[in-house]
Amino acid sequence: MVPAPAPTVSVVLPALNLGKVIAENISRVRRVLGDVEIVVVDDGSSDNTLAECQRAAASNSVRVLRHEVNRGKGEALFTGARATVTEIVVFLDADLDLPPEQVPGLVANMGDVDLLVGAKRSAMRGGRYPLVRRLLSRLFAFLTVGLFRLPVRETQTGLKVLRRSIIDQVLPEMRIHGYAYDLEMLIRSHRAGFLIKEVPVELGPTASEAPVRTAMMWQLGRDTVRLLSWTVTGKIPRRRVSPAVADGLRLPRP
Repeated sequence: MVPAPAPTVSVVLPALNLGKVIAENISRVRRVLGDVEIVVVDDGSSDNTLAECQRAAASNSVRVLRHEVNRGKGEALFTGARATVTEIVVFLDADLDLPPEQVPGLVANMGDVDLLVGAKRSAMRGGRYPLVRRLLSRLFAFLTVGLFRLPVRETQTGLKVLRRSIIDQVLPEMRIHGYAYDLEMLIRSHRAGFLIKEVPVELGPTASEAPVRTAMMWQLGRDTVRLLSWTVTGKIPRRRVSPAVADGLRLPRP
């Protein structure tokens, strides 16, 4: 018997207290995406998320990893990413508010892009989110583009597609594991010369955005200030690479 070819795409699903839906969502990802590697990371859930992940894994060929305590979404993504071996890795929120049906098209159209970021702008324009949420999102986008000169406006969407070079070279340098994890990843990737692109994605019909919490906004604001300080002081340096390395990493030549 000829062995099945190894997957070329991995999907990392960070999960926290999703016991009611995680098994069904894992099955959906497998059904939609077919022969991909699926890694689920239970980030210290206090409900039955782990048991449901293990139950779903038995029939869906899924790797299940666990943090004994909650360490933050960023750390969960890093744990999952380190466990993968494929060239392309997809970060997808396990609640599937962003339908996995969009993933094949994103992967197929990456071209030379190293980091593809989903943008939920249609949801913002269409009134799917409360007014306060939309205003805060626009303010944060304005600040991040202005402060960090990023080529994308949307940083926090739970759907991103990364090449192996980002996993191996950028993620080990990450220092923030809370809400600003995505922003730090984008800043470090951009300053290292990786090619980043933003593409529109759609919310699922039952998607509901979590309410704005003061603690969340405080943490995000504090960590954004830290990131600005690190860029100004050179703790997040700009790196230029040789043409040979740039070709190997799909980076623009210096």
